[in-house]
Amino acid sequence: MAATFPSTPRVNSAMLPQLVGQTVRFVGKIIEQNGTRAVFSAPDKGQVHVHMTEQSQYGTQFVEVIGVVNGDHSISEMTSTNFGNEFDIDTYNEAVKKMQQFPSVF
Repeated sequence: MAATFPSTPRVNSAMLPQLVGQTVRFVGKIIEQNGTRAVFSAPDKGQVHVHMTEQSQYGTQFVEVIGVVNGDHSISEMTSTNFGNEFDIDTYNEAVKKMQQFPSVF
């Protein structure tokens, strides 16, 4: 049975400082991976460091990470989902901003 998580905000890199200690959903493009650490290009063109789990298997360029925001604005992964090699990250970033602007709709 798949793990379930409470409702979590979708974020870009600029939103992380306001969400330290909270669980978030982040989608980005992997630009570097080394052991259990990965660096992502965020939808808003920033960079986000992710502390992967031992079971993480990123199999595509774009990955969604659900995890907790750390004090250094990195994310400690709880789970992840491969999003494929073709993903319109710019449109996704616009959607993330609208979700923050109109939270009652989403």
